[in-house]
Amino acid sequence: MGQKPKRAALARERSRRRQPARSSSARSHAPAAASRRAAAAACGWCGGPIDVKATGRIPKWCSAACRQRAWEQARAAASGRSAVEVVERVVEVPAARDRTRPEQWETLLRELATQLDTGRIYARDLPELGTALTAALDAFQRRSATRRRRR
Repeated sequence: MGQKPKRAALARERSRRRQPARSSSARSHAPAAASRRAAAAACGWCGGPIDVKATGRIPKWCSAACRQRAWEQARAAASGRSAVEVVERVVEVPAARDRTRPEQWETLLRELATQLDTGRIYARDLPELGTALTAALDAFQRRSATRRRRR
């Protein structure tokens, strides 16, 4: 007879655990939490979109880079310094090409031959070098063939 009340109590406890909690405080905070999640749709640094997950902390930044920039600005402001805005731009400066004179070609080609013979050029670079040398030799042969026809 002592078993029946215990079974009944266990059954009530199981059914209570299965039902969702219905506290008044949980119901009053749910709309506020949803509105906070919806409001956190823009990054605090760049204004870009943030992927807000259904659970967990509400992010303030869209990436680690934005979080770092915000930290740097807050640190600069706390120390009394002004935050610096870095502006990136591409500046193209025409570089003067070093033109090789015809009398230097012979020296350069002999130096290349010496480096090839002594193994000072990596094997991984040989295919590209071979392609370039083949193109140069073809151009040389075309040029010398044209000079023969002119004579």
